[in-house]
Amino acid sequence: MGLGDTLSEAGVSIPQINTGAVGDYLVFILIGVLVAILLGVGAFFFINYMKWRVRVVLHRKINGKIQQVGTFKGMIQRVGKAGDTWLVVKNIKKLPRPKLWQGKFVVWYFEREDGEWINFELGDIDTQMKQVDASYVEEDMRLQRLGIQKNLEERLVKQSFWDQYGTTIMWVVFVMIVTICLVMLFNKLQGLPEALADASSKIEKMANAVEMMANRVGGGVTPVAPANSTGVGLSG
Repeated sequence: MGLGDTLSEAGVSIPQINTGAVGDYLVFILIGVLVAILLGVGAFFFINYMKWRVRVVLHRKINGKIQQVGTFKGMIQRVGKAGDTWLVVKNIKKLPRPKLWQGKFVVWYFEREDGEWINFELGDIDTQMKQVDASYVEEDMRLQRLGIQKNLEERLVKQSFWDQYGTTIMWVVFVMIVTICLVMLFNKLQGLPEALADASSKIEKMANAVEMMANRVGGGVTPVAPANSTGVGLSG
């Protein structure tokens, strides 16, 4: 006798457990856990992206020229309770909040020889040249523009109407002439069977007439005997 039977005889009822329903609940729980994990991971990466969305572009002087050497992630972080903020460059350093921006979330820095990062932006070149009274002419660009203009004039502007469209016009005229000739030929060919039949009928009639004349000449005339010198016919 099993434990279940003993408990039943003692008046203790054991609830029946549906293993199939339990399995379904476990599957739903696992799916819910996976969805929660995926949502959590996605939220983490999104928050991390929004947190470090400032792009810090660093420049250095290399071989006498200012060159871009790297782009780093950064964020504007609050400091203290007075509302002050600074720029945190990820895994590098902390800088004062930049004042000059190259874009909505792009800031440029120049690293001096002593390692100090200086916030800068591109200035107005036209205004700076006017301030220093500088004159600047790019001769290479002017010569290149003149060469392009000359080539365009030689290819397009100086061409006559016939030079541009002569080939096309000749092809159109050729196609029209060939089409007209074909139409005329087809019109003539439409009456060709009737003409051949008429000529055949006439040739047949002519052949019949010639045959009748030949029959008449060969079979309908009797030859006459030749007469002597006295004019009396010979008798047997």
